[in-house]
Amino acid sequence: MRYYFISLSLAAALPSVVLGQGQQGSGSPYSAYGFGELLGSTQVVRASMGGVGIATYDPYGLDPSNPASYTGLIRPVFEAGIAMRTMRFEGASLSTKGNRTDLLGLSLGIPFKAGRWAVGFGLSPYSDVGYRITSAAPLSTGEGDVRYIYTGDGGLNKAFFGLAHAWESKRDSLGNGWRVSAGANYNHLFGQLVESRQAIYPVGGFYNSNASNRLFLRDGVISLGTQVQSDLVKRVVRSDEGLRFMVGVTVELGTSLRADRTQVVNSFSYSASGVELPFDTVQYLNEVAARVELPVAFGLGFGVSNAHWSLSMEHRMRDWTKLVADEASGARVNDLGVQRTTSLGGSFRPAGDVGGNFWERTIYRLGFRYMEDYLVVKNTQLDEIGMSFGMSLPVMGSSTRSRLNIGAELGERGSLENGLLRERFADVYIGISITPDLREQWFKKRRIE
Repeated sequence: MRYYFISLSLAAALPSVVLGQGQQGSGSPYSAYGFGELLGSTQVVRASMGGVGIATYDPYGLDPSNPASYTGLIRPVFEAGIAMRTMRFEGASLSTKGNRTDLLGLSLGIPFKAGRWAVGFGLSPYSDVGYRITSAAPLSTGEGDVRYIYTGDGGLNKAFFGLAHAWESKRDSLGNGWRVSAGANYNHLFGQLVESRQAIYPVGGFYNSNASNRLFLRDGVISLGTQVQSDLVKRVVRSDEGLRFMVGVTVELGTSLRADRTQVVNSFSYSASGVELPFDTVQYLNEVAARVELPVAFGLGFGVSNAHWSLSMEHRMRDWTKLVADEASGARVNDLGVQRTTSLGGSFRPAGDVGGNFWERTIYRLGFRYMEDYLVVKNTQLDEIGMSFGMSLPVMGSSTRSRLNIGAELGERGSLENGLLRERFADVYIGISITPDLREQWFKKRRIE
């Protein structure tokens, strides 16, 4: 990971820094706002389908975006993934590039009681931010330029634990019937957001200054979800594929995060070797208790599927204008808007639920998403668009459902209007889903008759 340097022309597109300064190495100058860049897709499968997850489930993968989907698991599964992003930022007259690598998350899902119950837990990044922005302004004395340096590092993580239960009708001999699932996640958010602002003068007679602010946040958030499945086209004979539909709803409850704020404002000079030497402390606040209240979030999705393919569409909304931060937090939250995300995603498996060769057992995925971001910069709400695709490749033979998941997304964020930056990005996703051999039983007590 590393910082990226934004010249004066690009920095001019960024007004005063808002609440959180984030994770070192993010690369996007927009990460200087809000909690930084919020991460929505926790694993490769979902990221390769436009981020859909409310009205879908994967028999061999875990999706915490709707905890009700856990009951769709057929086997225990462990998942891990990474995302590699290449970015290009464009301003009115200049452009620059950056790249970064992020962990998508680690998760484990376990079904039990004949699939009527399931648990899921894991760890994933919640926000990923980081920047180094420089600008300059001439001294009134005409003796050179003052350099202003804005840097940020930190970010929020999410540890989750969820439980889900399913109810279903008695299915007929052809498998027709309905199923209702409900689940809940306890999500523990934790992490720190750090910002630093420096003014460095070219000549003597002025004090170089540094103001650093550290905000440590932590607390629990409850998310709820439900899924309803039934037959859209029933199977009449066993050779029929039929067609099933699913409706999903999710709610993430609002919560009040505990926060501790530490602030230091000091003047400094440089030694002959260039080492920064603190000179005088102007202000010092040590772990002042504060609160930051997150607003509620909603999601609604609809999907159709059969043994070979699936198609799902969903919409998510969170009104970040209702975020509340007390004065002690030092947060400025007036540049946030209503976040809305619409996603469309599908998958295709040529072999369906039966065998087939390697390429027939491979699952092919495609997705699209459009988001009105929660960040409002220079009175303009940012938007983002992305097109994704990927594959889940079977590994370790036909006796397991383990998969190598690969995918990519091409997208764009922001625009050149109103003096803003346009960010174009290309993501590459690599992950693994590991399930036990069909002859093995994980987490199941063995009995000797």
